Amino acid sequence: MRRLHLKLFYLRTRLKREAQGVTAKTLGVRPATMSHLEQGRSLPTLPMLLALCKHYDVTPTYLLDDERPIEPSSRDRWAERNNVIARGNWLEVPEGSWVTTNDGVRLCPVLAGARFYDASAQAQRMTCGSGAAAKELEESLASAARGRDRELEEMLGRELLGQRKPRSKAKKPVVAAGKVALGHAAEA
Repeated sequence: MRRLHLKLFYLRTRLKREAQGVTAKTLGVRPATMSHLEQGRSLPTLPMLLALCKHYDVTPTYLLDDERPIEPSSRDRWAERNNVIARGNWLEVPEGSWVTTNDGVRLCPVLAGARFYDASAQAQRMTCGSGAAAKELEESLASAARGRDRELEEMLGRELLGQRKPRSKAKKPVVAAGKVALGHAAEA
């Protein structure tokens, strides 16, 4: 994270073109906090990191990865964080939207709103006979993903509750002026 401060300074001065005080006010922190972050004197807390990402429309990976250039690329945008495709995914592109290079390689653009699928969803997508069926599949996949996420959140919440140590309701005895009282000092 040796470049975090440079990235924050770049984002504020080159992309947002804001005064430090304006950024601080928008994020609900003191201008000195922004100054310390931009000078590399301190690191952001996790809530502050999230606020910075949203404000500057960049991902935490961009901010924290020193291998990424200071100028963010399109893949580093917070608004696009759920649209990143990876190895094993399938991208839906309209017929004829690709170009073929001189050596026979096909290149296709990633279009705004293009759907992409993992291997399982791709197999289901192959059976869709119409655009409406594809839209229905996309909605059912998204709904199933939200359901799985809720179930996982509930399961982890129960697991965490099970790991908590029970709190003792009994108050510890306090000795004051030779008298013993529960929870508070005995009055003389």
